[in-house]
Amino acid sequence: MYDTAADRWTTAAPIPTPRDHLAAASIGGRVCAVGGRRLSVLQNLAVFECYDPTTDSWQAMADAPTARGGIGAATIGSRLFVTGGEQPIGTFKELDIFDSASAKWTRGPDLPTSRHGLGVVAVGSTLYVMSGGPTPGVSQTAVCEALDVR
Repeated sequence: MYDTAADRWTTAAPIPTPRDHLAAASIGGRVCAVGGRRLSVLQNLAVFECYDPTTDSWQAMADAPTARGGIGAATIGSRLFVTGGEQPIGTFKELDIFDSASAKWTRGPDLPTSRHGLGVVAVGSTLYVMSGGPTPGVSQTAVCEALDVR
């Protein structure tokens, strides 16, 4: 964690599930990490864990519906939107939504363009999904798609 008053980094509690190609976003004052993989595209994860900076501790949450790495995530209100991802035979277009109020996952509308390594950001009630790779491995696209989630 970065302490702005002291102008220094400190070490937070380690994440319970080490991985790469995960996504993280803030929801309800916590930092939530979802998906990723264990050093191989063959080992995608659905794990979902949230860190509470006030207690310096992690909590296991309900696994995401889809195990995948190379994903993107953003928060709008009490909902965490997770999309994209990669597997050996293709990329993902699924949009999974975690509602922190009910602690449940639901499925949203598929992305028009499946991809991995994408950027995801929320502005107001609109989710923007940009760039990324449409095929597994090294690929890229300039596509930017938006979804109003009201």
